[in-house]
Amino acid sequence: MEPDLSRVWYVLEGEPGEHLVVEALGRRLSGVWTEEALAQGFLDRHPHLGMRVSPLESRALKEAFLRALGLLGVEAVLVDYQPGAHRARVVEVEALLQEVRNA
Repeated sequence: MEPDLSRVWYVLEGEPGEHLVVEALGRRLSGVWTEEALAQGFLDRHPHLGMRVSPLESRALKEAFLRALGLLGVEAVLVDYQPGAHRARVVEVEALLQEVRNA
């Protein structure tokens, strides 16, 4: 079952405008979690990041987040990613931005 991206998103952020960005397989990726506990669980495994879990409840906040990712050169987001998982849902930033705008 696919995670419901119409509800609240939880993201990792540090200072204003600082979001988690990783490079894997030659792509720049970020993370979005659909449950706060999943995002916190990821952060608990990586305390050295010095980030916090923040909710994005409105379409405007989600759109701002996706635009910021675009400025950072992020191509896609991993949805509900957990370390050690063999698979994660990957959604292109542009496709997700279009989905948010049309919601």
